[in-house]
Amino acid sequence: PKTRWVTGKGLELNSANKLFRLQLRPRGQFLYQLNDKLGSDDERDRSHAMMLRRARLVSSGHMWGKQTTFKMELAFAPRDLGMTDNKSGNPPVTNKDNTVSRSLLLDFYVQFKQLRDLNVRVGQYKVPYSRQRVISSGNLMMVDRAITNAEFTVDRDIGIDIRSKDLFGLNKKLRYYLGVYAGEGHSSYASNDFGMMYLGRVEVLPMGNFKDYHESDHGADSKARLSIGLGYAYVENAKGNKGIIGKRPKDGGTTDTQNLTADIMFKVAGLSFQTEYYWRKGRRQQDGKLDVNTGEPLELEKPRDGWGLMSQAGYLLPNTDFELSARYALVRGAGQSSSLADNNEVGGALSYYFASHSLKLQADLLHFWAEDFGQGDNQFRLQLQAAF
Repeated sequence: PKTRWVTGKGLELNSANKLFRLQLRPRGQFLYQLNDKLGSDDERDRSHAMMLRRARLVSSGHMWGKQTTFKMELAFAPRDLGMTDNKSGNPPVTNKDNTVSRSLLLDFYVQFKQLRDLNVRVGQYKVPYSRQRVISSGNLMMVDRAITNAEFTVDRDIGIDIRSKDLFGLNKKLRYYLGVYAGEGHSSYASNDFGMMYLGRVEVLPMGNFKDYHESDHGADSKARLSIGLGYAYVENAKGNKGIIGKRPKDGGTTDTQNLTADIMFKVAGLSFQTEYYWRKGRRQQDGKLDVNTGEPLELEKPRDGWGLMSQAGYLLPNTDFELSARYALVRGAGQSSSLADNNEVGGALSYYFASHSLKLQADLLHFWAEDFGQGDNQFRLQLQAAF
């Protein structure tokens, strides 16, 4: 086999007949986080943490020819594994008991690309619903994703989809995704009901193909580029209060959720702009769980109906490796019929790219609030990423 090092892709091994390829790429994120929260009696509570935010190992390549590809991604950081101290139940905390609540296997899929208009992917992976969720955490212009992603993502699941990045051969200007998933989320394996997730997404790139799943414009091409996406996901009998993720409602019931998203990615001459809209509506079902005191069925919790909007922009300063960026995001509940609380996020970031996204240092300062801007929380983050 032939071995070489490919910048940004890691160690690459190729068979002599070129039918097989394996790429190994480790990635680590080293994070310092300072929290300034509004406590009781209007006092400020301050805390900080140093952590290995993400530690990943990606294996990818092709087998029996370039048209059959695969990817496996493993996660090793405590937050990736959902470690808790068995007290608060909200990772990360002290991890003193080292209790692991999630599998280290993030992705494992095989994709068949023999037909241009009908690729088939099967396995566990990020559901291709919303853009910022599918963008790798290593390719973000700020330290991490927005509050809208945390609320409205459908995350990872096990299933199968058909897709194309060049539908009808239009110079990669049209893409689609149609998928069916287990509806149980990351690393499910137990038998369950027939509540599944169904997905459709389409993307149009009217100005031609570009890296629209990388935040920041590292190509700094003077030509304008645009990608427009629209996605819909239906989750039947979802067990979480956010769909396939979130906490189980106290009434023990399930929720049928409709999810809609629309997004835009625009880049030109070092300037990048991205905006995403989310909408979700759920219908709750009883599970027959009874109140231990009255013997009556528990009152149904309200669904987390609502919508969200995220906009961010970044600019790579000419003839430098510095980027300035800013973001605003909001989450809104759908009135009295929803249990979703309003939330807002605003912030800015400064990034220095030693080697594009592969080796970078990022700092951001964020402010979060519900109703009163002055009664919110602040967060400062400094993160070094190394991928090689």
